[in-house]
Amino acid sequence: MFTLDPQHPTPLVQQIVDGFRDLIRSGALRPGAKAPSIRQFAHAHGVSVYTVVDAYDRLVALGYFVSRPHSGFFVRSRDSHAEPSADRGPQY
Repeated sequence: MFTLDPQHPTPLVQQIVDGFRDLIRSGALRPGAKAPSIRQFAHAHGVSVYTVVDAYDRLVALGYFVSRPHSGFFVRSRDSHAEPSADRGPQY
């Protein structure tokens, strides 16, 4: 996983978002992988549940996670969050 640094100037929410994003981009977390539950992550890292909710919501908004009701959060398949490509040409 990754570690959080409460003394770092980057807010904890952003550290969580960056940590998961980096794991997904590197392939360490593969599409379909289940993220730790919000409570489990909060307890393991000593942060507020609200901080983790905010981070997971941001990851959903950015297209890295998908939320499945009563099941949790999962890494979205790569084609679902493909970043815009520079070789597509002009957009009209």
